[in-house]
Amino acid sequence: MDRREFLHTSTGFLAMAAMSARLRAQAAAPGPIVDTHTGKIRGVIEDGVRTFRGIPYGASTDGAARFQAPKPPTPWTGVRDVSQFGPRFYQPFRPMIPEIGDALTGTGPMSEDALRVNVWTPSTTGKRPVMVWFHGGGQRTGSGNSPYYDGHALARRHDVVVVTTTHRLNAFAYLWLAGLPATGERFADTTNLGLRDLVLALEWVRDHIARFGGDPNNVTIFGQSGGGGKTAMLTGFPAAKGLFHKAIIMATLEDTAITGLKPAQSAQNAELLLRRLGVAPADAAKLLTMPAEQIVEALLKPGPATGAGTPQGDISLRFVPVVDGKTLLA
Repeated sequence: MDRREFLHTSTGFLAMAAMSARLRAQAAAPGPIVDTHTGKIRGVIEDGVRTFRGIPYGASTDGAARFQAPKPPTPWTGVRDVSQFGPRFYQPFRPMIPEIGDALTGTGPMSEDALRVNVWTPSTTGKRPVMVWFHGGGQRTGSGNSPYYDGHALARRHDVVVVTTTHRLNAFAYLWLAGLPATGERFADTTNLGLRDLVLALEWVRDHIARFGGDPNNVTIFGQSGGGGKTAMLTGFPAAKGLFHKAIIMATLEDTAITGLKPAQSAQNAELLLRRLGVAPADAAKLLTMPAEQIVEALLKPGPATGAGTPQGDISLRFVPVVDGKTLLA
């Protein structure tokens, strides 16, 4: 089977999976109410699997919270419907293989209020192994909402609780403002925010997964491509220690996925993006009121006011974890 035939076959499988998901959704029944630390939620039961989509594990990261460490979500009253996926995080358009379209990056609106987890479980009672999936797309694009990552079959066939996540990406996750002293105290903790989002998601799993029929002492993190890199990074991330017990790294790249940048590289990348945005390091607070779309656009090409000699083209791949000696040691 050649590549084209394989992709067409894969596309057929994806189409069938998407159709199956639509049929399950049409036949869905109201699910049980689960009481979380921030409020009650209700998902749906689809073909015997309790499905909860778009559960907030963190607060919005827009405005004054942009380029800051993640915080727990704001509590709500009443019962929150979590039958539908939440938004994706802001990301540049990623041309994909035509046969699979945007299936890996997901569809739907983008937002900075997108720290969400999705949960599939055979039952909200019991004590099952937990599998937390980190999506691909490098550190630049992607979404835990992709149809490729639907956890229904894995939960139903293997009696496990499946969790997928969305988290900050590209410059919103890895613009290392803490490496530029002129940005001041406000951004002194702006480092490795994407990995810290994942730590907050794993803390949510630790604190809540027993309410979804999962065992918080039997958590496996796993991912493919960029998700494999995130998995690898978390095995050496001090803040993640004790939050998972096994890890599966699937098909990733050493140079871009499991090796953090040296501080000098990350500082240079931060300076480059600020130049493209026309913002001096001392004026970094201007980033907090700038439209998110403007930051994404600057990742793809220099702005009209950018000085001569600025590198051209897409620089979004430059924004990855940094070995800052604080949150990531090696």
